[in-house]
Amino acid sequence: MATLEQHIDTTAAPAALVCDHCDHCGLPVRKGEEVYDTVDGTPRVFCCGGCKGIYSMIVESGLGDFYRNRQWCSPGVPKGVFDTGEHAEPDARPVLSEDGLAEETFFIEGIRCASCVWLNEKTLERTPGVVSARVNYGTHRAAVSWDPAVTSAKDIMARVRSIGYLARPYEQKESEALAAREGRDLLLRFGTAAFFSMNLMLYTTALYAGYFQGIEPGPKFLLGLLSWAMATPVLFYCGWPFVSGAVRSIRAGAPGMDALITMGAGSAYFYSIYAVLTSGEVYFDTSSMIITLILLGRIFENQARRRASDAVARLYSLAPKEARVVRDGVRTMVALSEVVRGDLVEVRPGERIPADGYVTEGVTSVDESMITGESKPAGKAPGDAVTGATMNIEGGIIFAVTAVGAESVLSQIIRLVDDAQANRAPVQRLADRVSSVFVPLVLIMGAATFSYWYWFAAAGGFTPALVNAITVLVIACPCALGLATPTAVLVCTGVAASRGILVKGGDVLERMKRVDTVIFDKTGTLTHGRMTVQDVVPADGADSARVLSVAASAEEASEHPVGRAIYNAAVSGGLPLPARIGYTAFPGEGCSSSVGGEVAVVGKRPLLVSCGVAVPDFLTGEAERLEAAGNTVVFASHAGVCIGIIAIADEVRADSPESVRRLRAMGVRTLLVTGDNERTAKAIADLCGVDEVYSGQSPADKAALVKRLKAGRRSVAVVGDGINDAPALSAADVGFAVGRGSDIAIESADVVLLGDSPLGVAAALTLAKRGFRIIYQNLFWAFFYNVMSLPLAAAGIVSPIVAAAAMALSSVSVVGNSLRIKRIPL
Repeated sequence: MATLEQHIDTTAAPAALVCDHCDHCGLPVRKGEEVYDTVDGTPRVFCCGGCKGIYSMIVESGLGDFYRNRQWCSPGVPKGVFDTGEHAEPDARPVLSEDGLAEETFFIEGIRCASCVWLNEKTLERTPGVVSARVNYGTHRAAVSWDPAVTSAKDIMARVRSIGYLARPYEQKESEALAAREGRDLLLRFGTAAFFSMNLMLYTTALYAGYFQGIEPGPKFLLGLLSWAMATPVLFYCGWPFVSGAVRSIRAGAPGMDALITMGAGSAYFYSIYAVLTSGEVYFDTSSMIITLILLGRIFENQARRRASDAVARLYSLAPKEARVVRDGVRTMVALSEVVRGDLVEVRPGERIPADGYVTEGVTSVDESMITGESKPAGKAPGDAVTGATMNIEGGIIFAVTAVGAESVLSQIIRLVDDAQANRAPVQRLADRVSSVFVPLVLIMGAATFSYWYWFAAAGGFTPALVNAITVLVIACPCALGLATPTAVLVCTGVAASRGILVKGGDVLERMKRVDTVIFDKTGTLTHGRMTVQDVVPADGADSARVLSVAASAEEASEHPVGRAIYNAAVSGGLPLPARIGYTAFPGEGCSSSVGGEVAVVGKRPLLVSCGVAVPDFLTGEAERLEAAGNTVVFASHAGVCIGIIAIADEVRADSPESVRRLRAMGVRTLLVTGDNERTAKAIADLCGVDEVYSGQSPADKAALVKRLKAGRRSVAVVGDGINDAPALSAADVGFAVGRGSDIAIESADVVLLGDSPLGVAAALTLAKRGFRIIYQNLFWAFFYNVMSLPLAAAGIVSPIVAAAAMALSSVSVVGNSLRIKRIPL
């Protein structure tokens, strides 16, 4: 429990009044207030009956490993937080999943180490009704799902409280507060180390001068004691995270970089104590400067990591904290947590939309760039969907809430990015395996270096052997190797999210960089996915307005996309529609109605001919020309006379040709695979510049094509938006789903484009290819640094202080190189 003394307030319990520390919470126990008990045959002391009860419950539940493995080196639950009687658990609004389970993310206060995570997970998993519980040590977040018929969020928070922690529904401010505390703790440790190290260097300078010019034993002993006093807090307070981390890693049988730092700094420290007592040369400065320089590197790394993930943090911060709810005609500002589905919310110009929903009143433009990456504001009218955290620009609107909290688009984006950053790329797993082997090899090399300089070197001896062994241990810390991949993946996913591209994992990034073939679906991907009138060609004696108004009146009752396109074009153009009586549909051919008292027929040419309508040759020629351009052509007749033709098409997106051009410039082969007919598919492909066309393809055909291409050693990406694209998306190396596509397509995809633009495909591939180029640079320099530095250290050319500076510089350089990903033009 000695580690706790740095963090607990003992001013209220002077040392003379403290007899021991509580075996559960570690706080000092005043004399006369002890609570004793024997647990598993071992006498224990507690500060109160509550700690005694919790200790007994944990041990009796078979979770006693918690006390054996914990290493508390950061503050836990604030002192006195449980002293106010019954603790009121805050309200939670869990999300109900499709299988009927409730899901909620809690912030757990009081987590100090990995053992705390283990204890909370085991306790929650053993709670009746809880299906799963996952606690993140870095963020102190617990993702819990449970059966609402058996338990509740309040019961779960009470269960966590029963073992000495506080749980509450997660909010971004909790994460920010945790990051701020970690930053302050790191800065305090570094400031303390720098202060004592600077004072230590004054005494060390005098000792160095005495070494060369001579010094009396008395002053030398005094300076040694003062150096000892300066170095002690640096190692045992400032360097305690390294020491505790080393102990944990050695206990686990997997010594890491903390073990190398601790052994290097500790060896110099304890040898120097021996030297002080035997009038030898001390190396307290080496011990202190190793810790100080490494802490400085950790500060830079911490700041860089926070910058690397600030894209998602900005998204979080954009969500308004309040909403103007309209109830019974009264507008009231309420906390966002009090807004529920079905509420009507008013948003005024210049305000951010607080939740997801659809517009019920008003017309406006909304800046959705933070969600979709598209800079052009999107028009919104009654019935249109709006997304929380986007900016209302022009008009005031009222919208009905459809999703809040964890159900919202924003929360789903953040959850996807969190999962992406947690999924490791294969190249990262390789680096982890190398690191796990590297550390034991370095320990062996350090022992070999000591043995050589002590037993065999001409200028050897105990001191040079120890100094050179320390240098080997310090300079070989695999910090840069450990940071090379995860930092770059963190930046890549953060940059992608800020551009409206959600990548579902570091492994997806690695697959994306190898993509050499991209398959596009047509409808909804390269095209808008909705039919619009492209052209109207009237017959002699008619005009375009009459052709469109007659056809629209005849198609008014139609649900066919072609009929709706004709009707919508007439209505949006303000054309008057003649009165219609009756409606007869001819499936696959067209329809007929009585329009203005005369029969109107709209459809394919054979339908009009079968109804006795003569079609002019020049209209037939125009129809062939329009069909060759990828349009669907319908003929219109009124009162037995053909009055013209109408061309309808699924309009190509304006940026589709540019997207294909960028992919081809990258050397990527492009294919258009669609269920449409060959003439339409080829027209779209020619317009967009696609290399190959496959028409008339069923969902199974698309998936089979993907498998054939992969069998031919092609790395295939598929871009789609519909349910029919799901098999191909799943079969591809990388699946891209357009964000406004079907839920099944999005679930099957590896990458989600939140906007409708296919430009995101080229941007994502560019980011992956260039991002992995930086990852390989990081790995090269990390390996190169160790390969070059270890022989120099073993040869005695580099001192321990220089080794510590070089090790810290290598880590900072890897993080800095990763941040260059933010400047990649997409």
